Amino acid sequence: MSQGERVGTVLDNKYELVSLLGEGGMGAVYEAQHRLINRRLAVKFLHPQYANNDEVVTRFQREAQAAAKIGHENIIEITDMGTTEDDAPYIVMEYLEGTDVKGVLEQEGVQSVERTAHIMIQALSALQAAHDAHIIHRDLKPENIFLISKSSNPDYVKLLDFGISKFKELETDGQKALTQTGTVLGTPHYMSPEQARGEQNLTPRSDIYAMGVIMYQMLTGHLPFDAPNYNALLIKILTEDPPLPETLNPDLPEDIADTIKIAMARDPEERFVDCDEFKSRLVNYVPGMAESTGALNIVTHRTAAVRRTQTMTATPLEMTQSGISTRKSKLPLLLGAAAAVVLAAVIGIVAVMSGGGDEQPAEKVAEPPKPVVAQPEPTEKPKEMKQENQIELTVKAEPADAVITIDGATVGNPYSGYFVKSKVNRSIVVSAPGYQGVSEMVVFDKDLSLSYELEHEVVEENADDQKATKKRRPHRAKKETTPAVKEETPAAETKPSKKPRRKIDYADPWG
Repeated sequence: MSQGERVGTVLDNKYELVSLLGEGGMGAVYEAQHRLINRRLAVKFLHPQYANNDEVVTRFQREAQAAAKIGHENIIEITDMGTTEDDAPYIVMEYLEGTDVKGVLEQEGVQSVERTAHIMIQALSALQAAHDAHIIHRDLKPENIFLISKSSNPDYVKLLDFGISKFKELETDGQKALTQTGTVLGTPHYMSPEQARGEQNLTPRSDIYAMGVIMYQMLTGHLPFDAPNYNALLIKILTEDPPLPETLNPDLPEDIADTIKIAMARDPEERFVDCDEFKSRLVNYVPGMAESTGALNIVTHRTAAVRRTQTMTATPLEMTQSGISTRKSKLPLLLGAAAAVVLAAVIGIVAVMSGGGDEQPAEKVAEPPKPVVAQPEPTEKPKEMKQENQIELTVKAEPADAVITIDGATVGNPYSGYFVKSKVNRSIVVSAPGYQGVSEMVVFDKDLSLSYELEHEVVEENADDQKATKKRRPHRAKKETTPAVKEETPAAETKPSKKPRRKIDYADPWG
């Protein structure tokens, strides 16, 4: 049965399908009327052709399971689920009348800080409840933040679509995970760097990054990263810094711009600890909310301030897991020195007070110890130790002045460093003036030693117009790949194999 033919049918003798509300590549949504209690509802169907795909069906059912498990007022209510006679799975949910944040941005453009904060606080509250239930959304985007009018709130948030959410319990109880390592699921513009790398063990801070991107878009009218194709977009997320939000919207308050930067830090450890901390940065912009969350606000502001100080010495969104290390902050060393000075002063005061009042002349009070001066870091740092989940990469190229870039970041020639082990394609480009460059995608799933010998571009004389033209040699530059453990590798395996198209979970507009 086609989706359009379902209008007028009744599911389970209760849900009469009134009209088709919308249809996509995976399924369709109908307005329905509950015959027994006369309640207006929405029914989401999965297309019948996916009924035999266990992974798709499980993801579809997880939307209902997640919403039921969380039970938060800012998450859409799921009331029932089942399967039609033609084996099409469906879920029944509350009917929402309004628009999503994507529609708001398309119709109105840049939003005010106050309205953005109001919407973000509700969405973050729902997301915190999900994280507390050990559920990570993994597909946050403006379309999944729906706004309805409720009571006196014209922007009441309902968080949607937990279809590709990750349940911690289901990943540890022996059941098969929905996605395999290296598979990229989610909408690319809002992916965290670790999600773009295809990492399996995502944390709640991946959702926090996506919320930072949504906030960036609401307050600047721009996406932080964009590219003409899927792979180029992932490389940008992994290697580049977005335009500063305050340059796109000069009216942004400084602390709001800082909030976006912290949420979107490339290193997950530099983002907010949780959604509550993120939310605390916004409550002052919603009338009446700051007073009820004052204590939390003070604590989380202090935490964020310390983190911001620690990361100010490095590029705001610098690579930390792609073989290029960030500069370490000297703040812990300075704080240690300051603490030593304070401790010494306290010891001196205690000694004076215990010495006996009049018997101890003021001029004989012992001088406090001299302040401890922070020692500079050694000029030569010990070589980092290879971690269990890393591979070692060495790259060298001829000529000696050839430039090597990895995922868009320029490295030395020769270069040696550690990368997170992954099945995701990484970009390596080698170039030099007057030489034929090399550009390819490499999978960093084992230790690699790469050697490139670039060929000169050949200049030939064109007999027709007597003009010198450049002609590249027909063969590629030499490349050698040596695993860390030497093995007998058949000659056929040295040829680059055609990589399968990475599986994605949305209609790729560039597909």
